Parts: sequence; C-alpha cells; structure tokens
Amino acid sequence: MNILIVNTMYHPQGGGAPIYGIKLAELLKGKGHNPIPFSMRSPYNLKSPYDKYFVDFIDFRKELSQKSFRNGIKVLGRTFYFKQARRNIEKLLSENPIDIVHLNNFLHHISLSIIEPIRRRNIPIVWSLHDHILVCPNTNLYNDNTRSPCADCKSNFKRFTMPIIGRCKKKSLGASFVASLEALFISLHRPSKIPNRFIAPSRFLKEQHRKMGFDVSNFKIIPNFVEYENFEPHYEPGDYALYFGRLSPEKGVKYLIEASVMAKIPLVIAGTGPDENALKSFAEKIGGDVKFTGFIQGQELKNIIYNSRIAVLPSVCYENAPLMVLESFAAGKPVIASNIGGIQEIVGNDVGILVEPKNPRFLADAIAKIWNDKNRIIEMGKNVRLLVEQKYSPNNHLEKVINLYNEVMER
Repeated sequence: MNILIVNTMYHPQGGGAPIYGIKLAELLKGKGHNPIPFSMRSPYNLKSPYDKYFVDFIDFRKELSQKSFRNGIKVLGRTFYFKQARRNIEKLLSENPIDIVHLNNFLHHISLSIIEPIRRRNIPIVWSLHDHILVCPNTNLYNDNTRSPCADCKSNFKRFTMPIIGRCKKKSLGASFVASLEALFISLHRPSKIPNRFIAPSRFLKEQHRKMGFDVSNFKIIPNFVEYENFEPHYEPGDYALYFGRLSPEKGVKYLIEASVMAKIPLVIAGTGPDENALKSFAEKIGGDVKFTGFIQGQELKNIIYNSRIAVLPSVCYENAPLMVLESFAAGKPVIASNIGGIQEIVGNDVGILVEPKNPRFLADAIAKIWNDKNRIIEMGKNVRLLVEQKYSPNNHLEKVINLYNEVMER
C-alpha cells in the first residue's frame, strides 16, 4: 500500500503526533508498505524524497509576537485555507498513486485545504486524533489563563464566544480570537464526515468528544504503542524520581517539585519548555533537591530513565495516552501519575499509583508509600514491562491499523 501520512512536523522534536507518524511509517515500511510523508519544511526534518511537496514553515508564536496587520492576515490565511498546501497536495496526488491517507495533527499549519483534492480522487481517509482540536479551540481541554482543565465548549456558540471572553489560549485575546474563528470554521466543514474512520488512542478521548456533542459513531479505539524492544528493563531501583517531557503549566511539574521537598527525595527533570526558568527559580526558592537536564533524547534519555527509581507524571490537564508513561513502563519503572484523562486507562494498582491532580501533599504521600519498598518497586517494574509487551507493542498496534486501512478501502 502507498499510505500518505500527514503531519504538521516531520522531525522527532515536533511533539507526540510527529513522533507517532514517523514511528508508524517505520513499522509500515518494515512490512513492505510505502509510507509517504506530507508536512512542513524545516531544517530539522528527516530526509525524504517527497519533501519537494512539503509546504513552507511558519512559526505562529513568532508571527503573532510582532503584532503587525500583515502578519495577522498571514496567520489567518494559513489557518483557514492555505493555497500552497492545496497546490502541493494536488501535485503529490497527481504524481504518486495513493491507496489511503492517514491524517494526524495538521489543521493549524496545513489546514483543511488539502481535503477536497483527496476526496475528489475518492481516496479513503483515516484520521488519528492526538488532541481535542475538533471540540476545543485550545485543542487540549485546558485554559491557559486560569491554568485549569476546561471542557465547557459543548456547542459551536460556546466554542466561538468563550475563548474570547476567557482568553483561554496563551492568555491572549488575539490568539483566543483566532482559535475561536478556527473552531467555527472547522465546525462548518462537518469534520465528523471527513474521514472514513477516526482513530482514538484512548476511551477518554472518544467519550469526551461524545460529551461535547461530536458524532463518535465512526471512532475506533487503538491505543498508542511503544518500541519496548529498544528499552532494556532496569528493575533495580535507582536514586531519584523522574519527570521527562515538556515543561509547561498543564504538566503540573511545580506540584511535583513541592512534593519532592515534602517527601525529601531527589528529583530529576528532563525536558524544556516555557516554564523551565520559572521552575528552576521555584525549586531553588523552596530548597528542592532538583536537577534539570534540559532537552535530552536517545540513549542519554534512556540512561536517565534506567537510573531512576520511579517516574512521575503530575499533569493537571486531560492527557490522552502519554508516551512518557509507556516509555517508563518499557524501562521497567512504575509510574505515579495524576488520575485525570486517559492516564487512568494505563496506570493501575499493580503498575503504579494514581493521585488527585494539583495536590502536592497527596503526591508526596504516594511517593513515600513505595520509595523505600524495594521489593514492591521491582515487582511493579516487572508488571509494567509485561504490560507494554502484551498490550502496547508495535506489532499489535500495526496489525490493528492495517486492519482498519483494509476495512475503509473495502468500503
């Protein structure tokens, strides 16, 4: 099969959705299929013979920070209907036979302009949802202004008005206004009718879309995967608790720093993001034994995971299927995490501990509960490794995805 995989980014630093697209392409290629990427141009991109079809790069944050009328029009045009994306996808489809299109995150930077050329050729579409962009103008069910979860936009009217009133996106009136316009624009294009099937990585994501008025009749739940064979299980407890991922308010890392001080345990934080400097200052202020590694990846990140005792995900937002949890499990490390969103579908009593979000005292108590219980940590580590091997394996995921491809093509 020739599978067109659409994603905003085509490099591993682009986030969870681009990583998924790249890894899925590797799996498909290993089974004899031909995955074809369609994305934005970037100096960080992986090499591809198809990058001549990619669209121009844009940094929305940079464009909007300059606060010029011209840049505002540029952002609006790119968000709603990007002519270059349509031209390039037309050229790609004309020059390459495509059996199926697999959409991922693409709306902001590539736009819905690519859908009509695909439909005109009667090419089936599968769409993997990695966030809640179809029902939430801020995409992640989180209000940046109040720094709290939010699932209030349950109608088109609310999706258009509430972000502007509450400035939920980046605490900015301008960004929130654009997000509201985009939400209305997307809704008018009846997104539930665009793909033959949606893929949801968690029951939570599907159920939340249903609660917010979205038609979920063509949703298929396929959990994410982790390449566990690339991780060596290290069951012996290390010397510190670990968080690795983006450093932004919705991840709740500040509460983890507080909890580490309460529990009197060392903490390593691997990653970068807009909250990095503030978190460093906060850790120093309260006297935490915290080491910040900055952004790391590959074997360096694996070694940090291997030498930890437990991993902690203190999110205060509605996570769907966080890769951090699966990678920790692959390394044989139990996880303490917030009982919110799709996390509770992955973390159970025999593989970790779930706690109330935004509560450093509860988090500290959960850490202390197992910190000195070496045997329990080892036992939980073996349980988590077995879990990813049985439920979250690449082959298991690929089989389900290919079956779905075949299903929609037969239709």
